[in-house]
Parts: sequence; structure tokens; C-alpha cells
Amino acid sequence: MGSSFIIPDPGTILWTVITFVILAALLAKFAWKPLLATLDERERTVRESLEQAQKARAESEDLMRRNQEILAGARRETTALLEQGKREAEGLRGEILAQARKEAQELVEQGKKQVLYDQKQAMEQVRRQVADLALLAAERLVSRVLDEPKHRELLDEYVSQLPAGSSGERPR
Repeated sequence: MGSSFIIPDPGTILWTVITFVILAALLAKFAWKPLLATLDERERTVRESLEQAQKARAESEDLMRRNQEILAGARRETTALLEQGKREAEGLRGEILAQARKEAQELVEQGKKQVLYDQKQAMEQVRRQVADLALLAAERLVSRVLDEPKHRELLDEYVSQLPAGSSGERPR
């Protein structure tokens, strides 16, 4: 019994070959065509996926390049705006300083005018008081009483003889 497996029988070989051919024909007709079609479909899908991935990568690189250009442009514009802001601030600072100097000068001039006006008022008041004192002294010296119109006439005459810018000088 054991030796029959080792020695090939021509009938078994024939039937094995016939079975193999029939099986190969059936597989070729019903299994290999769909299997090959599925493999072709799978290959096509993988190829399309690779192409789409390459397109997506190219698009993303293009978008990245555009974004970098936009970012660089925004940085340049921001720098330009900052520089313009600095220039405008310096100009405004200069205008404010000039205006402050002008106002300070005007205040100084106004103060000088006020001092001159007050000085003139004080001098006028001093002249009147001097005139009143001079009249009083003259009245006592003369020992007579002058009436009011004479007082005014003497006062006006004395004041008109006083020099305008005099600071206590006597008329000559």
C-alpha cells in the first residue's frame, strides 16, 4: 500500500492534468477576469490618488507662496505706515512746539504791555498826587485859599508841564 503513492500511475496523472486544465479554464473565465479587473481598478485608483495628492501638494505650495508674499507685503505696508506715523507725529510735535512758543511769546508781549499800562497808570496817579500836594503846599505858602476852579486850572497847568516819561523830574 505504501508503495502505490510513490510510483505514479499514468491514469492518475492524466486525470490530474485534465482536472487542472478544467480548473484553470474555469478560473480564467470566472475568477481571473474579475480578479484582474479588480486589480486594474485598484491600480487606476491608486494612480489617480497619487495624481490628486501631487496636485494638492502643488496647490498647497502655491498657496503657501502666495501667503508668504501677502505676509511680506503686509509687513512692508505696516513698516511704511509706522514710518509715516512717525513722520506725522514729528510734524505734529513741531507744530505744537511752535504754537506753544508763539503763545508764550504772545503772553510775554501781553505781560509787557500790561506792565507798561500799569506803569503809566501809576505814573499818572503819582502826578496827580504830586500836583495835589504841590497845590496844598502852594496854598499854605501863599496863605490864601484858592477856589475850586483856580485849583483845577493850576493842577491842569502843572500836569501839562510835567514831562510824559518823567520819573520824578521837575519841569524847567
